[in-house]
Amino acid sequence: MTGTPSAANRRVLLLCFHNHQPVGNFDSVFENATRDAYLPFLETLADFPSIRATVHFSGGLLQWLEERAPGTSSLLRGLVSRGQLEVLGGGMYEPVLALLPERDRRGQIRELSGFLARRFGKAPEGIWLAERVWEPDLPATLSAAGVKYLPLDDYHFVRAGLSPEELDGIYLTEYNGAAVRVFPGSERLRYLIPFGSVDEALGEIERMTSRDVPYPAAIFADDGEKFGVWPGTRRSVYEEGWLRRFFEGIASRADRFTTMTFGEYAAAAPPRGTVYLPACSYVEMGEWTLPPGRAARFADLLREIRSGGMAGIKPFVQGGHYRNFLRKYDEANQLHKRMLHVSGSVEAAARESPSRGRAARDFLYRAQGNDVYWHGVFGGLYLNHLREAAYTNLLRAEAAADAVLHGGRKGWTEVAQGDIDCDGGTELLLKTAGMTLLAHAHDGGAVTEISLPGRGVALGHVLTRRPEGYHERFRRAGGAFDGSTSIHDVLVLKDPSVLDALGTDPWQRASFREAFHGEGDAPEAILAGAPPRCVTAGGCAAVACARRGPRLAATFTLPLRAEGIDLLLAKSLALRGWTEGFEAAYRLVHRGGPPVSGTLCSEWNLNLLSGEGPDRYYEGVGDAKALSSSGVARGVRRFRVVDGWRNVAAECVLDRDCAVLRCPVQTASLSEAGAERIHQGICLKVLFPVSLAPGETARYSVRWIFKSVA
Repeated sequence: MTGTPSAANRRVLLLCFHNHQPVGNFDSVFENATRDAYLPFLETLADFPSIRATVHFSGGLLQWLEERAPGTSSLLRGLVSRGQLEVLGGGMYEPVLALLPERDRRGQIRELSGFLARRFGKAPEGIWLAERVWEPDLPATLSAAGVKYLPLDDYHFVRAGLSPEELDGIYLTEYNGAAVRVFPGSERLRYLIPFGSVDEALGEIERMTSRDVPYPAAIFADDGEKFGVWPGTRRSVYEEGWLRRFFEGIASRADRFTTMTFGEYAAAAPPRGTVYLPACSYVEMGEWTLPPGRAARFADLLREIRSGGMAGIKPFVQGGHYRNFLRKYDEANQLHKRMLHVSGSVEAAARESPSRGRAARDFLYRAQGNDVYWHGVFGGLYLNHLREAAYTNLLRAEAAADAVLHGGRKGWTEVAQGDIDCDGGTELLLKTAGMTLLAHAHDGGAVTEISLPGRGVALGHVLTRRPEGYHERFRRAGGAFDGSTSIHDVLVLKDPSVLDALGTDPWQRASFREAFHGEGDAPEAILAGAPPRCVTAGGCAAVACARRGPRLAATFTLPLRAEGIDLLLAKSLALRGWTEGFEAAYRLVHRGGPPVSGTLCSEWNLNLLSGEGPDRYYEGVGDAKALSSSGVARGVRRFRVVDGWRNVAAECVLDRDCAVLRCPVQTASLSEAGAERIHQGICLKVLFPVSLAPGETARYSVRWIFKSVA
């Protein structure tokens, strides 16, 4: 092996490869990534024992490899034991640390550190920071958790005022005296490896290590999936031999530069100095977190900078702040704030019962995985099976905590009222042992979470269709990935039908949301998008809660007004502590003016993960079966929506015969493989007939019952 340089001015190449799969991803994705990237990469590296590198595998992926790919896991251990690879720690399930309470930040790091110590015989000294999301207070967390160093992007450093020429070594940063060392990973190398020619990459490494300073280093730190998983790279990296030629080029230049692990370099090289980094991630993240119009403009600006135009302004170009994903996507924010709420419950339960608290904490940590809290080329907010995994783990964590906090009783009820999701409004979190509902009083009482904690099943997280900065590019998309182009630089339209899913919703997809349509609006017109006369969306409702024994009820009262319409709607949710179900009841009062005739539309959005397949279907809405179907069924009193995959059926019982409208909710989104259409859920609208004279009152009800399919 090349070992430690004999002189302080020996040039160094630092290679770091980060591998991750989200909690809840399909087994087939794990299998394909292992076959196409993780295993062949390790096999190729093993053929070059003189090349040292640093690697990071997220904790969930390491667990999967041990259980399902022992050969790959064994090869990794062998490379570590012979000193060729250093393994970095991090958060156990790849959370964005900045979004977590301090106890969970340190807990996640300790969890993976302990796991690695048991598997590899040594606790890591460095970590991989998920999505390189840096905030200035992190050194306090990292130092307290025993972390000594970590890689970031060079973008963090140029934003702090450093010149590109200075980014060839390790720096020290601190927060109120708590210090940690940071490596500036090269964005230029991220784009060249493995998408440029081998000669270009090696030439850039030699250029970056040309300064006459102690241990000048070229630093590459990026995703391992780009070596076989990203479109076209399996062929280019392995079949066409890019990686082998790259390693051969490194080995043949041993007289010009050496490879080291991060730990070896940190022990040998003095810091270049102290730096204070701004809140930052890699530059592309700054694009994705912006609102659509600004995101598209920022993407154009980045392309112009990379093409050589206005290169000098890059240090002053910020883009957006990572946390603004919580502003951009209500679903991400609501999941995040629910996670914070559950974290507090888990902590309280752990104080009462440490052993049961540990099990709850592991579920909580799994729910904190970063992927579902953001969206860009990567990021899994748009992937409903990843959102489902996050909610499942969150519900299991909360159920385990509640079993401790409520002493194992089944008939308990619980209400939390306040600005739960920190959006300036009032929410009600209604909980029993059988149901969890999250209702938003400042949005007309709309319900965004419908969960069955005993089953670990969430049915309410239907993603809202929104404009995205890349949607216009969909219309111009074309081409294909050939392995020589980064996924950041080309947009491929996988399926032309994705253009049919470019619609947007006027408000967040939610349930227990109402609209009033005039008598001239036929059900077919409403299904086609006829605008209502008035809606509860955005309305501020007065709230009243009542708890009596095992029964819990919440009532939301707000006006429905338009020209010639003056109605008062009182709508309530009623739950019982041990049942999986609830009743939604409506009282509609005509407060004055001319008689009113039309339709009260009660909307419900449910996520059953897929619109196709024999195990997901309707019963009782005519001949329709597939959840991907649209249509109108008249004279419906009772129907079911069946999810055989999760073994749950949602049965809806109405108090009279009604017309029921159904349609799928689909989004057009971006992924590393190109543009794709994703089924996000189903939208159901129950139409109650309204005919009221001044002073009259009408009552309606919808009862939801959740059972196993069998």
